[in-house]
Amino acid sequence: MAYTGAVPDTRAHRHDWMEAMACRNEKPETFSETKHEHEARIICVVRCPVRTQCLAHVQGLERGVSKDRRDGVVAGLTAHERWRMDATAPGHSTHPALVFTDVPPKCGTQNALLRHLWHGDRVDPDCWSAEVRRDRLNRATTETGPAEPQPEIAPAPEPPADTTKNQRAKQPPAKGDTPHERRVYRLWAAGFSDLQIARRMAVSVPQVQRVRERLGLLPNLHAAS
Repeated sequence: MAYTGAVPDTRAHRHDWMEAMACRNEKPETFSETKHEHEARIICVVRCPVRTQCLAHVQGLERGVSKDRRDGVVAGLTAHERWRMDATAPGHSTHPALVFTDVPPKCGTQNALLRHLWHGDRVDPDCWSAEVRRDRLNRATTETGPAEPQPEIAPAPEPPADTTKNQRAKQPPAKGDTPHERRVYRLWAAGFSDLQIARRMAVSVPQVQRVRERLGLLPNLHAAS
């Protein structure tokens, strides 16, 4: 007997990529509230497999749109950052648009990070580490008031070797060839997620992931409180 039902629709559709967006299962306020901007940027830059498509979509959708009609973090960029880099948007007569010339800004600076994100480039470790340090400084300023910027934020020091036996018993055995690797291991053994470890050490999430994978450690899916 011949099949007489409807023909399944197997064609690719224009916005099929949206099904894979990393933000679909996140809380909306993560991308709309200023205090969550860094967290939202991590989700977009580190976890989203379709950031390139999302970036092209929002650039086309917002081209020529004023600043007050833009909203939230999209494709790793805040509404203000997207307006700054859209030279066709109104309002640049008093605040010139951020247009990148043939000479790219030095990596490790805010403008270099914005250039990577706006062009859909891979974000290098220097630019991402600088973003992590800016977020830590912003949080400290928000919580305690204005603070003098520090050129470098070093990881917390290793515990001294001559601690008591009770202290040694509470710490997991060291694993790794460097102090950096051993600290990642200790935080991982305490149940912290990659994101929590990155924030505590002032490094990027990809750096933590590389160390964890080098040490043969599985990710902690249930983050420590």
